[in-house]
Amino acid sequence: MTITDNDTLELTRLFKAPRERVFAAFTTAESMNQWFGCGGKVTTCTTDFRVGGSYRLETHQPESGETFSVTGVYREIEPPAKVAFTWTYEADEDWAGCESVVTVEFIASGDQTELRLTHTGFPSAESRGNHSQGWNTCMEKMDALLTGQPAPAC
Repeated sequence: MTITDNDTLELTRLFKAPRERVFAAFTTAESMNQWFGCGGKVTTCTTDFRVGGSYRLETHQPESGETFSVTGVYREIEPPAKVAFTWTYEADEDWAGCESVVTVEFIASGDQTELRLTHTGFPSAESRGNHSQGWNTCMEKMDALLTGQPAPAC
């Protein structure tokens, strides 16, 4: 993980799976439901995976009883090399008027894939730090999904 400024988070991860398979994990509600979220359970996941299409992810945090909803629009899709989408929270005053952008690049490396995630536009350094932890946990869960291992606990 690299933090380039208060506004940007960069994460690189190597997966033992071909890039088409890693890219596919971002394309359907069924696959995203399996790796998204930390510390909670995805209760709703919808996606219209096309440029201009939208997605919505809702997670419930059993410890706090809170529910978080993330929404966005797909801005760029280049199978199996890249996907970019907006990211904002519903009903979160820290995110009022804030729309961040997530860009994910998939680089083939033999039979493995290097995933490069860049998330920009956070409302605060604290939020960026929280997302660093969250994205890293999501990547752990995705790795387990792609390799057929049990998902790690958050």
